[in-house]
Amino acid sequence: MTTKPNYIDLLNDIRLQENRAGVYLEAWANKTSNPDLKECLSFVAAREYSHGAIFDRRVKELGFPTAEIEDPEFAEKVQVVSSDISDAAKIAWLKESRLRQSSPSVRERYEAATVDESVDLLTRSLLRWFTDVENDSVVRMGQVYSQIENAG
Repeated sequence: MTTKPNYIDLLNDIRLQENRAGVYLEAWANKTSNPDLKECLSFVAAREYSHGAIFDRRVKELGFPTAEIEDPEFAEKVQVVSSDISDAAKIAWLKESRLRQSSPSVRERYEAATVDESVDLLTRSLLRWFTDVENDSVVRMGQVYSQIENAG
């Protein structure tokens, strides 16, 4: 490809988001004393790191460099999940931070790209797979989060 398709920026955004999620979920897993939460966070963090690598590779397969874009909320997120506040408070803080996300979110953008015919077929397939895996992670984390929230 010689002309940069619009969706390259989306793939890069996914790459960054997934790598960062791996970092903060791993940090939280290392901090929590809840064995179920620790197992879930570690599992999902490994997935997130893997997704970051997959999207890094896809951008490069399409012939484009990846770009680093600062996330002004990332350091705070790591600080919160690494802190001594309760896991329930961390869950509440993360849920509230999601409400502050800009619209359309990265998730809304990649879900739209799965059916956008201007996106190449292989990338659309990757995005559909990615959506399914992300949905599974959301369910897994939601189950553990609910246990923690209901215990408090």
